[in-house]
Amino acid sequence: MFDILFRNAKVIDGTGNPWFYGDVGVEGGTVAAVLPPGSTARARRVADVDGKALCPGFVDGHSHSELPLLAGEGMDCKIMQGVTTENLGLDGMSLAPIKDGDKADWKKHLSGLAGTLDVPWTWNSFAEYLDCLQAAKPPLNVSSYVGLGTVRLSVMGMADRPAEDHEIRAMRDLVAQCMDEGARGISAGLIYPPSRYQSLEETVAVAKAAAAHGGIYDVHMRNEADAIAESVEEVIAISERSGIPAMITHFKIRGKKNWGRSAALIRRIDEARAAGIDVTMAQYPYTAGSTFLHVVIPPWYHSRGVDGLLRALREERGAIKHDLDTRMDWENFSQSVGWEKIFVSSVVSEANQPCVGKSISQIAAERGHADPADAAFDLLVEEQLAVGMISFGLDEADITAIMRHPAVSFITDGLMSGRPHPRAYATYPRILGRYVREQGVLSLEEAVRKMTSLPARKIRLRNKGVIAEGYDADLVVFDPDTVIDKNSYDDPRVHPAGIAHVLVNGVFVVEDAALTGARPGRVIRD
Repeated sequence: MFDILFRNAKVIDGTGNPWFYGDVGVEGGTVAAVLPPGSTARARRVADVDGKALCPGFVDGHSHSELPLLAGEGMDCKIMQGVTTENLGLDGMSLAPIKDGDKADWKKHLSGLAGTLDVPWTWNSFAEYLDCLQAAKPPLNVSSYVGLGTVRLSVMGMADRPAEDHEIRAMRDLVAQCMDEGARGISAGLIYPPSRYQSLEETVAVAKAAAAHGGIYDVHMRNEADAIAESVEEVIAISERSGIPAMITHFKIRGKKNWGRSAALIRRIDEARAAGIDVTMAQYPYTAGSTFLHVVIPPWYHSRGVDGLLRALREERGAIKHDLDTRMDWENFSQSVGWEKIFVSSVVSEANQPCVGKSISQIAAERGHADPADAAFDLLVEEQLAVGMISFGLDEADITAIMRHPAVSFITDGLMSGRPHPRAYATYPRILGRYVREQGVLSLEEAVRKMTSLPARKIRLRNKGVIAEGYDADLVVFDPDTVIDKNSYDDPRVHPAGIAHVLVNGVFVVEDAALTGARPGRVIRD
């Protein structure tokens, strides 16, 4: 007698193996049995899915849901698209460990990315942070990296200089402690200060501490545009020299003049893998990215701290503009994509809400600025850095070429505030509908593998990502014939079609395409 029995399912088990018809029994939060169709098994609840697909819940290995989760939000945008586990602490910017004296500035630094929800930061250690996440009763499972930028902040502040030996030892010790307390690995955001200030040598030294605990190195590379080849080499070198498995997060090629470079870059990654270096990739299936607007400011201004950066935006505009025009030793968004393709996605003040959805060039014209940079500077000052952006600059042909690679998993990189990027609501249905059913870029089984067992294994999520006896009952029922994204950049907060049921730890969080309000998620520490 099972708790739940799914009958007549097209089982896609997450391994990449061909689908098969079967019945799946759930008992006590785990998959208790995978049976032939028409079995005589009984259950307290029987769900006849009538030939629809039954697969493991999707594992979002790159999410920015920290504050919404801590605030107790329902995470409707994730569970309605089939996500049952999401991983936090990306791009070098986890919320822990953190000292009390760093909290105010770190909140401002992250505000354009994570929002400004009024959530009290009562934690200091990584373990205390995970306790707070669990206390918020998440509706889905949650895990987290520890960010190397956060670690460096705790040891060195925002200093733009090489770490001294004693500081490297302190960072290694802090990473080891966080790994003991449940971190899945380390993340780096090498375009975001203070992670931006880390050298290859420093990163290798600190990464060894995470490698010793079985962690991975998840990295937003130093450059995804003109210097992308050099950035890939840096990741390969870090993995090879430290012995840590590496994940190039949201692998993409930015800027029209760089389009078409995916084939050569993939060949280089394949060479590294053939040499025994464990480098993999993650991807979202869109031609635009999203982050905070202050990434357009050269990183050497960020080393002054939030107040120093804001002062520079008010008083040193000539110098900043000169650096924007002449210095290419960093990822310069104003050059690689252009102000006309950078759109404001979120602000805090009511006065600037009309800016949301407009490009920096449009806002500059409306405000009478001859130079669009002034419009960006004004917004950052007025909003105290809390400005999100969406930037267009990727090529569809590169996206599909990367998507086909067997070492690529899928992520949302979802940001929640303002008018978010549509990926936060529909990444997985978009792949299943557009790239599997309509375009045939991937088989259904391969797409599901890239959403489930592949990321689960990389992040060390035991008992997730596969439908098999003893695995957690994180499950999704969807219709392969109708699943699709329904939202857009102009209207992103629209749930997808075709997702019928979602279970987290054996509990329905979506039933008959409707939210149930259940909150059965848990924070993963082991």
